[in-house]
This record gives sequence, C-alpha cells and structure tokens, in this order.
Amino acid sequence: MNHSDRDERTVLARLRQLRQHTEVIGQILRDLWPVIAGAFSILGVALHQFVTLLR
Repeated sequence: MNHSDRDERTVLARLRQLRQHTEVIGQILRDLWPVIAGAFSILGVALHQFVTLLR
C-alpha cells in the first residue's frame, strides 16, 4: 500500500463521516422546524405589538 492509497481512504472516511453528520443535522432541523417557525411567529407578533405601542 502506498501513501496516496492511504490518503484517499482517509479522505473517503472523512467524507462519509461528514455526510453522516449532515444527515443528523438535517434530521434535527426537520424535527425542530415547527418549533423554529412558531418561535419566529411569536417574535413577529411581539415586534408588531411593540411597533404599535410606539405609534
């Protein structure tokens, strides 16, 4: 086995690990999307109320 074969396997292993991490992060975001959307909705309503108070 030469050096370039080992480097290629290391790169492939890192890419595989990165793909697994991005899949996990994507799943978390899909699961949390309703919570995130709700939080922004509440913040939007609060901001609107605050701006209304300033008028």
